Amino acid sequence: MQSTHIAIIGAGVVGLSTALCLQKAGYRVTIIDKEAPGMGASFGNAGLFADYARLPFAKFAMMRKMPGMLLDKTSPLSMQGSYLPALMPYGWEFVKACFPAKYARGKAAMKSLQEHARLADQALLDLTNARDLIKSEGCLGLFATEQGFATAQAGDLQERRDQGVNLEFLTAAQVSELEPDLAGFHAGGVFYPDTRFTVSPLELSRRYARHFTDNGGRILQDRVKALSPDEAGVNVSLSDSSVRFDRVVVCTGVASREILAPLGVRMPLVSERGYHLTLDIGTKALSRPVGWLDKAVFLTPMEDGVRLAGMAEFAFADAPINPQRADGMLQHAKVMLGCNPSIKSTWVGSRPTTPDSLPVIGALDKHPRVTVAFGHGHLGLTFGAVTGQLITETILGQTPTVDLSPFSAARFS
Repeated sequence: MQSTHIAIIGAGVVGLSTALCLQKAGYRVTIIDKEAPGMGASFGNAGLFADYARLPFAKFAMMRKMPGMLLDKTSPLSMQGSYLPALMPYGWEFVKACFPAKYARGKAAMKSLQEHARLADQALLDLTNARDLIKSEGCLGLFATEQGFATAQAGDLQERRDQGVNLEFLTAAQVSELEPDLAGFHAGGVFYPDTRFTVSPLELSRRYARHFTDNGGRILQDRVKALSPDEAGVNVSLSDSSVRFDRVVVCTGVASREILAPLGVRMPLVSERGYHLTLDIGTKALSRPVGWLDKAVFLTPMEDGVRLAGMAEFAFADAPINPQRADGMLQHAKVMLGCNPSIKSTWVGSRPTTPDSLPVIGALDKHPRVTVAFGHGHLGLTFGAVTGQLITETILGQTPTVDLSPFSAARFS
């Protein structure tokens, strides 16, 4: 297979995972990205392998809340006004995804990925000697009120349990036993004992990239301007040159929409920006990720401090950072920790988000030499390895481990 040369467009965790899987299968692989490996959205995630994430965001209960959330400056959801026209196609598909039959299909599709994600992760972690970057201490999700906790137990949390998620309900006292340095802002919460996290998303990407190049892979730091597929291969236009490949896999997040549009692929993919702050919490310590679910923020202990991650801001990818959003998150952290942590750094980046919460995975119908793997939203780290496995199976001509029809790029056409 070494004669088959495959380009991976995108050096985030999905692109790196896919490159490693294809390389292991015997293909010659080149990664192309304008940034260094792991420096896009993968740099800024909360660090969780979120095994509990098995419910699509799109449902009518959430849709009814969204107008109020957008008007509330303290809510985790916001929108840049000038981005509204770009959201219209997404919004229409979001509404359609809320209908019960589509929601049920979305749940089944997410579960199918989750059932194979952990083994796929372990294979890549073992391959790249990166197990030391992963902690298996579980994850806490907390609620500020008894009513909110009870509503979640009867609703989303029960739905997750029905989806096969291992979870335990904890009282406020039990939470304090697990994390004694948390303040008493909560009424209890849910513990996911099987959830893992990385202490450095960037170093994890670098380990993947290092193994890739040590084993003959090539990384080009350049901007992809266009793809020109034909029956025999794909020409990739770069900043000032063109390179031909036998196949191309598009894993470049939000930018995938612009790259694929000239090929006739219409994708309601949007830029959903997330923020993180690296905090110094002094003498306090956390053993695992802790989320305040009412506010949609997570505190994750990492090598360089505690990462405070959250927000869903629909905005252009290159829009300036919104200091109000970062400050709002900091206020939540102060309540969670009962102290005034100092900020070591602030970051914002764009997640590639689809209306039905499902990634886009598989070969393009009209251009079979172009395969796609993007739109993972909040779950790029969680689904990166299994996506790489599925892409590799597809290119090998094997029946994929997971039915890819729910993830087809043609589902929105």
